[in-house]
Amino acid sequence: MTGSKILVTDAIDSGALDYLRGRGHEVVLALDAKPDDLARLVQGCHGWIVRSGTKVEARHIEAADVLVAIGRAGAGTDNIDTAAATRKGVAVMNTPGGNTMAAVEHTLALLLALVRHVPDGHRSLVVEGQWKRSGLTGVELAGKTLGVCGLGRIGSRVAARCRAFEMRILGYDPYLPADAATRMGVELVADLDAMLPRCDVVTLHLPGGNETKALFDAARFARMKPGARLVNCARGSLVDEAALAAALASGHLAGAAIDVFTREPPTGSPLLGARGLVATPHLGASTVESQREVGVLIARQMAQALEDGVFTDAVNLPVRDWSAFARLRHTLRLADRLGRLAGALAASGPPRARGPARRAILRYLGGPFEELDALDRTATAGLLSATGGGRVNAVNAALVARERGIAVERVVGDPRGPYPATIELELEAGEDRIVLAGVVLADGAPRLVSLDGRALEARLEGTILAYAHQDRPGVVGRVGALLGEHAVGVTRFDLGRGRRGEDALAVVQLDTPADPALLARLAQLEDIRWISQATLPTA
Repeated sequence: MTGSKILVTDAIDSGALDYLRGRGHEVVLALDAKPDDLARLVQGCHGWIVRSGTKVEARHIEAADVLVAIGRAGAGTDNIDTAAATRKGVAVMNTPGGNTMAAVEHTLALLLALVRHVPDGHRSLVVEGQWKRSGLTGVELAGKTLGVCGLGRIGSRVAARCRAFEMRILGYDPYLPADAATRMGVELVADLDAMLPRCDVVTLHLPGGNETKALFDAARFARMKPGARLVNCARGSLVDEAALAAALASGHLAGAAIDVFTREPPTGSPLLGARGLVATPHLGASTVESQREVGVLIARQMAQALEDGVFTDAVNLPVRDWSAFARLRHTLRLADRLGRLAGALAASGPPRARGPARRAILRYLGGPFEELDALDRTATAGLLSATGGGRVNAVNAALVARERGIAVERVVGDPRGPYPATIELELEAGEDRIVLAGVVLADGAPRLVSLDGRALEARLEGTILAYAHQDRPGVVGRVGALLGEHAVGVTRFDLGRGRRGEDALAVVQLDTPADPALLARLAQLEDIRWISQATLPTA
């Protein structure tokens, strides 16, 4: 949607703001907003852009009435309550590659400053006025062993540059294949505790979160080689600051270089004043180039999210490759429409299948299909949105389904029938089940090709009237006549017939929705078993 309202509560590059305004969006700047003001400011805003300075809390997200996405100009999202955003159906996006080089170079800057006592030398000469060389003898990196915890965008580049210092590189990353580490020139170590005693320097490049909280505690510091050094330019939550301060005070660790803290500013941190500490105030992404890059990146991502529904680098959406979205958009549309139609049929379709859904089975037949997690969530969101009960989209669909007691299962199989790639949705509801199958044809439009075993080819867009009737002459004419009597035009009619003696199923695309009174009259026509109406998106 163009003309959206976007709240910006941290300073970003002016070019990013110009980009958003140039696309017709309203930018609301509130750079000095207090935490208690954010719940009011976010109301009426479709997007919200922050850096690390704004703490987006659950209360702010709950107060948002039309918020679609929160964008973090930077890699970390620790300052955003992502769980609350997910419950609300709000995408949380970041820009993980925008500050990569800045973080890499700052890691190296801190490492060199640490091993060559640069801060102490500067202070003694410039601040204290002394020519003091004794006590400031450093160590060389050449021939030393570096342990890199996390070999993603930043860690892999740090490793490459430290190889130029003639260091031996060990790496710990449970998600990295061994052959990838080999190509990097890194010896991959499966056990972090086994790696630590071998390292002269350990540098951290891991994400924050519950799994890595206080990963480096007193026990881990005790396993490090005596006289080793630690560098942390990743997340303050990775380190138990009291344990690190104790390891420095005891002399077990020769030093630490820290850019991030558990709480920022780190007032009262036990690290402040610790011996052997080099510290900077979260400057890892603070370069002119990085700030320009992440600002423009998040502005583009926010515009794309609000205009096209593409949430690039959303941390709470299961899409690995958003660059594939152009190929996926038609298939995602099909999944959404099947879910919406199934939900409408569970509400007012076959009498035995009416009632709360219990289980949805998604079958991907043929293909190939990409990003199955995203397809699952999209179909589930369509199903849940058809039954009402609050805002549901691909962000919170899995959570809402669990809360409503609906099991969502996936089956991947070989193609059936004449189509090379089919999505089938089987919905268990009431005392029975509903089975729909759809395809994307060459024109990109989603088609319903089967409903409860009856083959047809119906467009999945606009107002859809589906009904079952005894398969005898005259029924279709009576339905058409009653629609005409109420000035409801028919755009398309598709009929699916079963074996002799079985009911037929019709899917009718209407110009305008039938009102409840007309639906009631249609349901009372002779030979009509049931009738249901669904309104599907047209784009």
